[in-house]
Amino acid sequence: MAALTSTLQLLFLGALISPVYLLDDCQPIQNATLGSYNLSVTPADYKANTNYNVTISGATNSSSVILQALNTENSSVGRWEDPAVNCSNGGSVGKQNISTTATVQWTSPANETAPVEISVFVTFSDGSTQFQKKSLNTASTVLPASSTVLPASSTVLPASTTRSPTTTKTTNSVSTVQASSFLLATVHLLSVFVTGKLFC
Repeated sequence: MAALTSTLQLLFLGALISPVYLLDDCQPIQNATLGSYNLSVTPADYKANTNYNVTISGATNSSSVILQALNTENSSVGRWEDPAVNCSNGGSVGKQNISTTATVQWTSPANETAPVEISVFVTFSDGSTQFQKKSLNTASTVLPASSTVLPASSTVLPASTTRSPTTTKTTNSVSTVQASSFLLATVHLLSVFVTGKLFC
């Protein structure tokens, strides 16, 4: 009987502690609003297998920063300097503690093409999170002036470039956490009920 009681108490203790391990390091991304701090990425143009300095400044009362690099398919690309963490949606991000200013290095992948979007999520001491984004595009090349003379009947149309708007999709991991919490709540209730029956 004592062994059963000890086992139930350990199960109850484990159920209380386990929600801490279910927390997603990327949870602040879900509720972020547009930030007012400064973000710069150098170099400004995208090149494969290149080191970039991502600098955050003016983030007064900030506590941590999550950095994310996404390609056009909204997949994490490249490698952040340590410490890098994995999100519940499978993405890999850089995460560091900061006070007001931080510079973090990101290395672009060797086999990826532009554009890549760098997103920075700063969490402040009041628990709020703000984001800023920078797109890295391939450097435009300047073509030399042509010395070819076109016949009078030719019409030269100006080149126009239109860029379709990009949308950022953030995978919501709240449902996974809620399902896990529901399972844990059920185990808690069951263990309290069984423990109560044993001592009454």
